Amino acid sequence: MLPFFFVLALALGVGVFAAFQLRAETGYVLVSYGPWVLETSLLGFIAAVVFVVLAVFYGFKLIRAGVALPGRWKSHHDRRKADAAQLSFERGLLRLFEGQWKRAEVELVRRASDHHAQHLNYLAAARAAQRVGAPERRDAYLQRVREIAPKLDFALLLTQAELQRERGEFALLRDTARSLRQKDGQHAYAMELLAESHAELGEWAGLRGLLAESSARKALTDARWRELSMQAAIELLRAAIHAARLSELKAVWDATPADVRAVPEVTREYATGLARLNADAEARAFIESQLAKRWDDVLVRLYGPLYSEDPIAQLATLERWLQEHGEKTALLETAGQVCLKNKLWGKAKSYLEAVIATAPTPSAYLELARLCEMTQAPQEAQAYYKAGLELAAQPR
Repeated sequence: MLPFFFVLALALGVGVFAAFQLRAETGYVLVSYGPWVLETSLLGFIAAVVFVVLAVFYGFKLIRAGVALPGRWKSHHDRRKADAAQLSFERGLLRLFEGQWKRAEVELVRRASDHHAQHLNYLAAARAAQRVGAPERRDAYLQRVREIAPKLDFALLLTQAELQRERGEFALLRDTARSLRQKDGQHAYAMELLAESHAELGEWAGLRGLLAESSARKALTDARWRELSMQAAIELLRAAIHAARLSELKAVWDATPADVRAVPEVTREYATGLARLNADAEARAFIESQLAKRWDDVLVRLYGPLYSEDPIAQLATLERWLQEHGEKTALLETAGQVCLKNKLWGKAKSYLEAVIATAPTPSAYLELARLCEMTQAPQEAQAYYKAGLELAAQPR
């Protein structure tokens, strides 16, 4: 409107100026064209020209505004729809964060087609459908995203993997995580998801192979990599023990990284496997080498029952440990077992009684009872059996 008032003021100013200049002499204008003749004063002619120019100028503007009116109306209507869609999207997100899953899903889907980023509506709606236990709708929303935004395939797969993880669909999660790694082999979260799916499905060989990749140590935190590697090693060792395959047990141990082999739980599992699969000589040598690095009561207890062609040397090793580490309960009990196995009644009794005196255990009472039976002392044996049972029955 401002240009219109400016032009009107300018025209009025020109008219006033012209009227002032022509107050004494109005002038005369004659225009002849064919049979037509126009006679007027100069002031009237100027006013007519100004009027025609203004009429043409604003006539064209009026026509242009009329032509543009449908487009302007459509633009206004579309803007209102977009604003409503944005408001619905924001409300849906808020409901999602508030845990109002059903209302969130309704708000997110209701005006999704009018939103400029409708793929975000459907991704969020898939999460809401997951929370209300509607996997069919969840998958339908994800498929909708795949159709309208194929370039967002990685984000879609990642969302799908997270939702499968939440529902415990680990077989599907494994396949989705593999698809993610095909697109980005270095993606840390995809690596974590694939490793977790292997662990949950008990695919320990696959997990070990995955963790052996150099990218795994970069993708996972040190604590997480160590935890998963330890779990895989222990489960594979147990599988070899259950299958009674000594060669497989050794192969698993050799394939285990050095820093994982140093974990006490892994070391104990391997020593247990050697003992159970009758590799007593190897078990003794292994336990002795491990105890030279780090003391472990569990390994000491495994050491006692192992068969030795030279039991005196085995007992000498135990007595040397007693001198080096002191009279630890596990060590005293193991020494008593070895003495009992070699019919050294007096030494066996002294070691086992030392355990009873300091930190009694049901197993020490049991060994003493067995010793008494072997040395023809049944009443003492019964007393030790009773004491051991009472100790075992006490709540820890």
